[in-house]
Amino acid sequence: MYFVIIMAFALVLSEKLPPEGFSLISFATANTVAATLGIVLLQIPVIALMAGIGATRTLYRLDGTDRGHDAAADELSFFQHMCMVTVAGFLVTSMIFTPWARVVRETWDLDRFPLLPELVLLAPMMAGITIGWAMSYRAEKLLRIDAMREPDAQEPEKIRDVPPKRDNDAMSALRSAKKRPVAEGTGLFAFLFDKMRHQVLILAVPMCIIVTAKHFLYAYAEGPADGLIPLPKDPTTRMLIISCMLGTVSFVVLALAPVMLRYIWATEPLPDGPLRKRFERICDRIGLRYREILLWHTHGMAVNAAVMGFVAPIRFILVSDALLESMEEEEIEAVFGHEAGHVRHWHLPFFGIFAIVSMYAAGGAMILSSIIYTKFIQTNGEQIDQAIVQLIALVTLLGMWLFGFSWLSRRFERQADLYGVRCITPDIRQCQARLCPVHGAKQREGLCIGATNLFGRTLSRIAELNGIPKDAPSWRHGSIQSRCNLLDRFKDNVDSLRRFDTSILYIKLALLSLTVLGTVVAVWIYYEPVKDGLGL
Repeated sequence: MYFVIIMAFALVLSEKLPPEGFSLISFATANTVAATLGIVLLQIPVIALMAGIGATRTLYRLDGTDRGHDAAADELSFFQHMCMVTVAGFLVTSMIFTPWARVVRETWDLDRFPLLPELVLLAPMMAGITIGWAMSYRAEKLLRIDAMREPDAQEPEKIRDVPPKRDNDAMSALRSAKKRPVAEGTGLFAFLFDKMRHQVLILAVPMCIIVTAKHFLYAYAEGPADGLIPLPKDPTTRMLIISCMLGTVSFVVLALAPVMLRYIWATEPLPDGPLRKRFERICDRIGLRYREILLWHTHGMAVNAAVMGFVAPIRFILVSDALLESMEEEEIEAVFGHEAGHVRHWHLPFFGIFAIVSMYAAGGAMILSSIIYTKFIQTNGEQIDQAIVQLIALVTLLGMWLFGFSWLSRRFERQADLYGVRCITPDIRQCQARLCPVHGAKQREGLCIGATNLFGRTLSRIAELNGIPKDAPSWRHGSIQSRCNLLDRFKDNVDSLRRFDTSILYIKLALLSLTVLGTVVAVWIYYEPVKDGLGL
């Protein structure tokens, strides 16, 4: 879902789409609006039908057995992925192969309003996604409740009719919270609202602020040169300055996004008690600084934890209500250790560095395509269509995020897994494996076998509770099975562990080097034009 939202905003920010000759519908015909709306709105019934079929098949597979639960999770995961592929396909089709953007911006004349045209452009997509969620509501809820149950002592192949009751520090923290809705009592509206803010608003709110800033900055760039902030008369220099200003706004918004998300999501400080003190001791031991540890309310539907914020004053650590409700304390500590690993290994700042590299790559693709066109394709002095240049840059940017970011993120996830294992090792209650490199007779470099096994069980349990098949691929995280297999390999092979740690170091050095190189090249390209434009 996150990649689809990123792609959506990247497309609506590309104002010159569709390129000349790409549209399947002529913009000059009388039926342009009707034909365009027909294609754009078709996604709503298509997605609703797919989600409905997936929900029906999921409910059919739930027969009260472990095998039925796994089959139901496979069905739901498959149809959810197919729905997202369909959403992405309709998004690309409507923005590149129909005049949908021109209808909204020119025919309806909405471009004079800040943010409104972008929201209208994305409205059909969001309607389709929301209806798809509504169709799968009952299946997701029952699958989540089914995962909370445990085998019946009398009939091991069956499961109890009610979830087991737990009485530990985690449940004590939940009882002390201001609110504690559970999955069984989650209504459709609450379910849809949670889906919207957890999967869409997390990215959409910061992006909407950036889109609004872009509207006013570009309007200012088209105004008089002697405005509140004087701009040079040279149009290239002027737009470059405006782009730098927009980049500054974007950086500030994204840096402050954790503060916004604290309120977009339903959170409250984790109540004081044994569990919070346990987390605080872990943070003190590993030197992790933060603003607050938050209890994340998901109506009992998301077994998860997260860390947000580049620096300690705006860094928040979140643990969900369902995580505390459904898992043992050692497992919760393992999840907490994984999130701490993202902070200790500077993963969030390096994601920011990757974003800079991807923008440099997109800018380089624009310049290279213009040079190739001028040198080898241009005839009769014609200029390359700027929409084509913009599309090339967009494809480059999305390709970087689809493949490059997912590749980087999966490796960072595995590094965080390793940190989680090492984080819980001092608190492991027992590790009786005589061959354990940490607790065995011959202590040596490596991973604690008990901690590794515990972390692997935790990953499997999270997948089960969230209705995710262990072998299901994930854009950002990779499959749970692949992560467990890697931990097992590292547990038995210290050389592989060393090579992995070294490879992550090289990746980070490469990102830093590419950022420096891109900055040098950008200064080399734009220094003289900017200098001339400013009259220096």
